[in-house]
Amino acid sequence: MRVAKGETGKLAGRYRLLNPLGGGELLLAFDEVEHRDVVVRRLRAPAGELDAAVLEARRVARFVHPAIVPVLDVPVEDGEPWLVMAFVEGASLEQTVRGRGPLPVRQAARVGVYVLSALTAAHAAGIVHGRVRPGNVLLSPTGRALLTGFGLPATGMRPGADLWSLAATLHFAVEGRPPGQEPAAATDPLRALIRAMLTPDSPPSEAVAWTLRRLALDRSLDRVVATDGPLTPARAAAVGLAVLDRLAAWHDRGRHHGGVHPGSVLIDPEGRASLLPPPVPAPPPAYLPPEGVPGPAGDLWALGATMFLAVEGRPPAPGATLVRAGPLAPCLVGLLAGPPAERPAPAALRRQLLGVLPIHDIS
Repeated sequence: MRVAKGETGKLAGRYRLLNPLGGGELLLAFDEVEHRDVVVRRLRAPAGELDAAVLEARRVARFVHPAIVPVLDVPVEDGEPWLVMAFVEGASLEQTVRGRGPLPVRQAARVGVYVLSALTAAHAAGIVHGRVRPGNVLLSPTGRALLTGFGLPATGMRPGADLWSLAATLHFAVEGRPPGQEPAAATDPLRALIRAMLTPDSPPSEAVAWTLRRLALDRSLDRVVATDGPLTPARAAAVGLAVLDRLAAWHDRGRHHGGVHPGSVLIDPEGRASLLPPPVPAPPPAYLPPEGVPGPAGDLWALGATMFLAVEGRPPAPGATLVRAGPLAPCLVGLLAGPPAERPAPAALRRQLLGVLPIHDIS
């Protein structure tokens, strides 16, 4: 079936072809059986591989996920296979960024959450997308992101290629350009994650998913303080305990974090704190331990500096006085001691922080 631009016809006896969409590869159509709008496109494949492409597309048509635009049918008309996909209202990520500019970090992280969930499910089903790019990510009016482009041949592609392409897509979302030879600097946790995903040593997909969810839902501690004002000593102590627990998991494995600062500590809508795992941006100078050597003791100093910002509303500085810290002051003084040996051990620090919490907050 040969369909010229602007020509109408009927595909498989049920899909009434209407008009081209975008650049013309896609056609809007009306399904006269189900009474719904659909989108159709030709299924093209290299010579000798068309039958295999049709079989694969029909297998993909059985894959359903809330973050994808599903393939509904793979009819063959006059020897030509077609993909029939659900019609979704919205603009592509590419159109949105080119028309309105880059997305805010939290919105871009939400896009990543949706697309990665679709890719994770597809890979578990043995399906590689192969064409993850801004033009194949649709942003719905309700704020959801949907991945389209399933069903096209992805011969020889591996799941890792999809994850790299997701990183490049998120780079476009926040920068307005592909990563090219030099990705954007890691000035915030999302950009740091994107840079890491574009390297051969990309973090595991589970860690990427966790970080994207946190960045999509939570606010960084420095943003909370800048917007809402300094925390009470008890709230700052609760933040410190949460971060200390995450650091303990790292230190127990003989590792250190190296990136503790208010931008890497996230606060969820209920006020609970979490520490982003590396990769995170390099800490600002005010959060680098005085010994200049990364390690567990340096992580504890950076935790003290982070709690200082939380309760005082400003980074620590030599000779800075504690005005709002109250019962948290002895803990901060100990953590910010110059010699690492003078800083409290994690167990002692935990007892000090618990002592600042109200009794009903201690389990």
